Amino acid sequence: MTVQKIENMVGALALALSDSFMLATQEQAPELGPAAAALALLGHEPGMPIERLRRALGLSHSGTVRLIDRLVAGGVIERHSSEQDRRAVALHLTKSGEEKCAAILAVRQQRISCALKVLDPHELEALGKIAEKLLKNQVHNLDEAYCVCRLCDAAACVNCPVSAALDESKAAQKL
Repeated sequence: MTVQKIENMVGALALALSDSFMLATQEQAPELGPAAAALALLGHEPGMPIERLRRALGLSHSGTVRLIDRLVAGGVIERHSSEQDRRAVALHLTKSGEEKCAAILAVRQQRISCALKVLDPHELEALGKIAEKLLKNQVHNLDEAYCVCRLCDAAACVNCPVSAALDESKAAQKL
């Protein structure tokens, strides 16, 4: 198999998986992508400031504020004063937002599980090691980490490779 074919197949697989769970989450977060990712990020990090969310979602500041306005109006997030900086806004999920976040992560996990069920345990373990290596290579700073993990289930990712990559990057910078 040629490298070009492998690269093409990995791209097609990534797109197929992404499309599958992004479409499946649409019922929980009607704005395909950014709203679902915002809920997942806030579920992982309650109190996230608008600027951190903006960078993770790759939106403009005004686009992020409009998204937040819609999510507040939808009753899934709330704005609070930040405990670290009274000028900043801390974003938190409401009870309804927590339920939607859980549903988004569940449907994402179900779609990925369904796609991977064709692999035997050894193949699945090998894929896990390859995915870990590839993820570590994608992350060089905190903004990239939030972007890569914007729809991750943090509770499922013990010893997260993205966090490990950040730690390794910080250690290398201190040397």
